[in-house]
Amino acid sequence: MKKIQTLLFIVFSIVFTLSVKAQEKTISGTVTSKLDGTTLPGVSIVVQGTTIGTETDFDGMYTIKASVGDILSFSFLGMKAKNFTVLSTSNKVNVILEEDASQLDEIVVTALGIKKSRKSLTYAAQDINADELNKVKQTNPVNSLSGKVAGVNISRSASGAGGSVKVTLRGNSSIGNNQPLYVVDGIPLSNPSSSQPGNSLGSKDGGNRDGGDALSLINPDDIESLTVLKGASASALYGSAGLNGVILITTKKGKSGSFKVGYSSNLTVENSAYVMDFNDESQSNIDDFLSTGFTNINAISISGGTEKAQTYFSYSNTFASGTLPTNKLKQHTFNIRETAKLFDDKLTVNASVMGSTQNVVNRPVSATYYNPLVGVYAFESDTEKLSDYSNFEVYNPNRNIMTQRWFRGEGSEPGTFFTSDIEQNPYWILNRNVSEDTNTKLVASLNLSFKLTDWLTLQTRGTYDKSFLDFERKIYATTNATLAPENGRYIVEENDYTQLYGDFLANINTSINEDFSLIAILGTSTKRTTTESFVGDSGISGGLQFANVFSFQNFNGNPSVKFEQNSLETRVSSLFASATIGFKEKIYIDLTARNDWSSTLPEENNSFFYPSVGVTGVLSELFDLGEHISFGKIRTSYAEVGSGFSADRISPNSSILFGGGGVNSINPIRPFPGSTPKPERQKSFEIGTEWKFNNNRFGIDLGYYNTRTVDQYYAFSTSVSIIGAEQAYLNSGEISNSGVEISTFFTPIQNDNFEWTSILNFATNKNTVEKIYNGQVLEGLIEPEFFTISSKSSNTFGSYLVEGGSFGDIYAQVVRRDENGLPIVDNDAVIANDDNTVDGLTKVGNANPDFTLGWNNSFQYKNITIDFLIDGKFGGETMSMTEAIVEGFSNNSARETENANIAVVDLAGNTSTLTAQEYYGKVGGRNGFTGEYIYSATNVRLAEFALGYNFKLSEESFFSSVKASLVGSNLFFFYKDAPHDPNVSLSTGNALQGVDILGLPSTRSIGLNLNLTF
Repeated sequence: MKKIQTLLFIVFSIVFTLSVKAQEKTISGTVTSKLDGTTLPGVSIVVQGTTIGTETDFDGMYTIKASVGDILSFSFLGMKAKNFTVLSTSNKVNVILEEDASQLDEIVVTALGIKKSRKSLTYAAQDINADELNKVKQTNPVNSLSGKVAGVNISRSASGAGGSVKVTLRGNSSIGNNQPLYVVDGIPLSNPSSSQPGNSLGSKDGGNRDGGDALSLINPDDIESLTVLKGASASALYGSAGLNGVILITTKKGKSGSFKVGYSSNLTVENSAYVMDFNDESQSNIDDFLSTGFTNINAISISGGTEKAQTYFSYSNTFASGTLPTNKLKQHTFNIRETAKLFDDKLTVNASVMGSTQNVVNRPVSATYYNPLVGVYAFESDTEKLSDYSNFEVYNPNRNIMTQRWFRGEGSEPGTFFTSDIEQNPYWILNRNVSEDTNTKLVASLNLSFKLTDWLTLQTRGTYDKSFLDFERKIYATTNATLAPENGRYIVEENDYTQLYGDFLANINTSINEDFSLIAILGTSTKRTTTESFVGDSGISGGLQFANVFSFQNFNGNPSVKFEQNSLETRVSSLFASATIGFKEKIYIDLTARNDWSSTLPEENNSFFYPSVGVTGVLSELFDLGEHISFGKIRTSYAEVGSGFSADRISPNSSILFGGGGVNSINPIRPFPGSTPKPERQKSFEIGTEWKFNNNRFGIDLGYYNTRTVDQYYAFSTSVSIIGAEQAYLNSGEISNSGVEISTFFTPIQNDNFEWTSILNFATNKNTVEKIYNGQVLEGLIEPEFFTISSKSSNTFGSYLVEGGSFGDIYAQVVRRDENGLPIVDNDAVIANDDNTVDGLTKVGNANPDFTLGWNNSFQYKNITIDFLIDGKFGGETMSMTEAIVEGFSNNSARETENANIAVVDLAGNTSTLTAQEYYGKVGGRNGFTGEYIYSATNVRLAEFALGYNFKLSEESFFSSVKASLVGSNLFFFYKDAPHDPNVSLSTGNALQGVDILGLPSTRSIGLNLNLTF
């Protein structure tokens, strides 16, 4: 019986085994990353409960044998594991893995391209990934930072598509440059601008124009990540260039595996949304004049390679039509990057070339000259519409040319019409004062890294960075004589910027013993920057020989014609060192030192040294904080950074006039006699703490900073009889900034179907002008009471630095009022308040917010994503000089045409009323009582919104991923007091902050975004 039972058991076992074998099958597929869609080599695939397993190859592909009902487990470092049950229909299984923040000791790119673990940082640094930058795509990718990084203040340009952007990190600290340094793949980027608005009236030499910047020439799809280094401790290794902080841009590179193609297309429609309140008739004319704009950005990329060599190539184009008629932009950008490992992976080669060209026709200007909005806003007629003057010219038989036509009435000569210096037919300006900007950039870089030992790597890098910024304006005859003589005017500007950068680094990464680790760098760098500029301008007095012939040969030959060439060069050589010493990965000490030698300083002061020191303690490693605290650390640092000058400050050359005019009688400003210029210096301290809770579902980064910038170098008024000049440069002054930054993230909901991630950024900054004068007693020096940032010229807006005040203070002419707040009038004229004035103006506010708040949210439900950003700025003031100008030269504002009365009081205390039209007619105007046009700059807006869908694709699909999104930007304000968008800046320089002077109205954008990979 036992033999029979044994035999039956053996037979049953054989049958069962054959049955199982019959269900065993071969499963294959590809594993990719959800973050960027790239394939993942080295992913572990295991049949649960067995020793059967395999890994994905360099193309992310795998093959494994398993039976129906088996569970396949996919795991990869830094990713969430995913399980899959084998079904009878399973033959091909493609798997997408998500990042798992709880597994990551996050790596951050820091100064000079050094990679460090985030927990070791002794200063504040905040990251933005490529996906975040491109959810709602901008022509200038830096605009996407607004509200997403604590302590970063972003102001969009009023010059439309392709315009530059003003970025301020932790407040304005210098009388000179306050823009941060941009670094691409570890190499400083040359970011010149040929022109920025600086005058509240405008420039007669082509208008208050924005020459653009290098950031608008970068393809947003080429950016992999962006890191903001906000303090001097973080940027000290970049020397004087990093004085105002650093924005690190890491671009994409090829990955091993089969070649992948990515394509994106973004189309948005823009409408002018934020305009001051006009009466119905005027608003109708404005709506007829302004256009519906559009922006189309297309990009394609190809990436792939072998284990030893990888390639990345991209091309993008941008076509835009602005809301200002005839304003057009065309841009083309290409990027190719090759990476390779040679000599048994000891040598790593990284080479790239990026080229971009941008052409902008009729880029919008601000202020009054050459601005079509002046005529649009000023137009008044009971019988005609503004569009009736789209036929902007008539034939002048006496001159045999077409001449400007305008509603102000005909002149004494046939074919002539009255205009003013600031007001002309807007259609004439667009078609007969045509401007064209052409910006071209080429950046070629080579990075060689040789791994000498396990702990020592030698690296050398070099970059050739070339920028051409050209401008042309053709001004036809009968343009107002303030801007051009009778035969017209021709202006050409050509700027050629070249930056050569090279460095050599020794990188050390080793464990000294079981307790101590060392990451160190020893290096040297050199940077040479040259500027070649040319200006050809027939001028206001020089003119053209023949009307409307725009060539240099047609210039009149006299000294009033401008032919100006300049050649400038700066050189900076540096030695630097950095060391991060770690103790058991619990305590880190960070030390840096750098010495610069600058050609722009006198020999006795051209060398300046600056150090930094920082300490971090990882509290979650030092102490048992409980299971709910995932991570905790505290950090503090101190740094000093020096700054040289721009070229031609120490020994400037006098200019030679064209046409035999000799040397220009106006001498350039020189250093104060007997003084020795020294570098500006910034001293910075910060302390902060970072915490993460509940398996990284919630986190907070809190920091405090204090900076002082001393030895500012600026021009003082001097005695001509003693010094021989009206001004001279001298080191003096001190500006301080202190503030608090808080960044929090939390994931309230996270499951297989739904995830909500929220990030909140808060920052506040207090700026104080501690000194504008150090008290030097020098013969011929006139002690200053203030320093001018924006001169009032013939207007009544100004910005000045006054001791005890703040950078960005706004000054205006204000109305004198009685104790009840009523305006005081005398003989039908409004009386000015001249108490406590600076340069005849009264302080009425400050352009900078008291604090900023950004709330960024991302929702994902299965294949649907929703993202939105609420951006708020609280406090601060802004002036609408647009409203002042409109009410000064017309009755077109809505409040002027309302049946409203304004109470006033005379000198005797008798009250009366003026109609709104009477009152604003008296106080309005660009040189009127601009204090009446001050508004709160507080605003809260829906800055971005995106609704996306990731299409579920079949295994046979040609595409590996398809996502379509409905996107919008600057959609609406939850709250806004000003009649304009206070987030728009007229200039990326220090001037014209907190004021709108006939800037192009801000737009609302709505569109579609499509992303494909295959």
